[in-house]
Amino acid sequence: MPGKKPVNRTRKEAKSGRPSDSFGVEVEDLSARLHFNPRDAHIWLGAERMMLMHVEAFAVMRQELIDRLGVEEARRVFARIGATAGARDADIARKASPHAGALEAFKTGPRLHAIEGICAPEELKLEVDAQTGLLTGEWIWRNSAEAEAHLRAMGPSGEPVCWTMLGYASAYSSAFMGHPIIFREVECRAMGAPHCRTIAKPAALWEADEEQSRSLGLELAHCSDDCAKVARDEHGAVDTLEAWGDAEAEALAGRMTIVKRLMRLDEPVLLLGERGVGKERLARALHRLGHRSAGPLLAIHCGRSDALDLELELFGREKQGDQPARPGKIERLKGGTLVLDEVEALSPRLQARLLQLLAEGTVERSGGGQPRPCDVRVIACATGRLQQAVGEGLFRTDLFYRLGMFPVLLPPLRERREELPRLIRHFTQHFARRYDRPILGLSREAMGYLLAHDYPGNIVELEAMLGRAVVMAGEGGIIQISHLLSAADPNPPSFFHIAEDGSLVHPAAPDALLDLDTQTQQMIRGKFNIESFEAELVKRAVTQAQGNLSRAARLLGITRAQLAYRYARVKGETE
Repeated sequence: MPGKKPVNRTRKEAKSGRPSDSFGVEVEDLSARLHFNPRDAHIWLGAERMMLMHVEAFAVMRQELIDRLGVEEARRVFARIGATAGARDADIARKASPHAGALEAFKTGPRLHAIEGICAPEELKLEVDAQTGLLTGEWIWRNSAEAEAHLRAMGPSGEPVCWTMLGYASAYSSAFMGHPIIFREVECRAMGAPHCRTIAKPAALWEADEEQSRSLGLELAHCSDDCAKVARDEHGAVDTLEAWGDAEAEALAGRMTIVKRLMRLDEPVLLLGERGVGKERLARALHRLGHRSAGPLLAIHCGRSDALDLELELFGREKQGDQPARPGKIERLKGGTLVLDEVEALSPRLQARLLQLLAEGTVERSGGGQPRPCDVRVIACATGRLQQAVGEGLFRTDLFYRLGMFPVLLPPLRERREELPRLIRHFTQHFARRYDRPILGLSREAMGYLLAHDYPGNIVELEAMLGRAVVMAGEGGIIQISHLLSAADPNPPSFFHIAEDGSLVHPAAPDALLDLDTQTQQMIRGKFNIESFEAELVKRAVTQAQGNLSRAARLLGITRAQLAYRYARVKGETE
């Protein structure tokens, strides 16, 4: 067939048990995207949160579903789970090989499957028609965790049982090819075969594919659409963040259910959380998405030092002598929303006046006069000091309960890390548009830093960090850790890396630069570069010596002239 580029391996090679070298993607490069943060119970693969599961637990779940639902329905459930994971990994694969062609990027999938502990795939045959994009292939799946789980749960089977893996492979391939690709398992370890073997073809080339595809839980007509849907959901498809504008987008991440429940109400809402978690942004989102969106929005910071000025601004005054009457801003809000930030800082007098507004729906101008009806919704924002002020008698209990009819706690960003990938993507795109600086993405080291950082400044800190990084990375650049760091935040994050032998390495472990065993392994693999090693030593010595070249030379056991020559060369290469 014209344009076809076959990539073949013999059955003999696969049965030898040797790992395939034909994937074209270094497993170390992918493993470097895997980060462990045991303190917060987070495992990240790229920007995707992962979790470890015992094969025995998976076997128990499998047996329960089969017993309760029957084999056919259980097969559909597991295939659907696999399809979701396959679509996610397709996105990771593209990002792992941004400059590779479609075929090279496609080969990342088998490596991901191995890293995730699912199986060790070996390619027997892979053919892709460059003109039509049709893909056919054959693989051996060694050490299938799913087949092992089925054997533990149900014993030997008369038919293939790698349902999750088939759903994964079909969805992953369909996402890359842009049309449905269906995998079928023709040999299975649960049936007594030494390994599982699968064949892949475009859906149209299979006979009786409708029945087979439905048994896998995949609708062929929508297979590639489902993969696209998963990708769209990752960006917030149905309740898209971007649809509501940049100002509220980050506040909506992970808070859409709350917004939907509260946005059409008129009752007060109390938003609680640390500074910078996005309370005011969420308040603005509640206004913008609710039925009061056509009315005005007034945001007031209650921590202002002059309580009299704040009272005059909010409630106005009656005519006094030569001074004309002045309506307050609350009066003029007709049909709008009042957002009170740091409401715990209100003076006792203003607390009483706010209580009247909430209880009676009226306000009185300073200097007397009749109460005036006001149609306004109040959204209050407060830190943890509000409860403390109530306990100490500094904040009225009755006002606290009026405001707290619908309390919403916004945890600090360090406690909702699952929202980080979406927020990182949003801010990166936002600042790239704002500064007209196209950004290719983030390095895996930079992403690891962002996923592990504690964010004492919460969303505001993340926003500032990525705004700075977009500018420092330059047009068409990739954001590195150096672009994220600031002199105001010298504390490095604490997360684990994967060592050459697959073990976890704590950041407090000995420096890998000076680890002779690591360097020896790199030499054996042909990856050691003595010039890069020397340049890194020079940079670290100068840094440790705080720029004093004489002291740095003594640390390295060379003369100052020798160090100055090497350091000048290093600086020249980096500038």
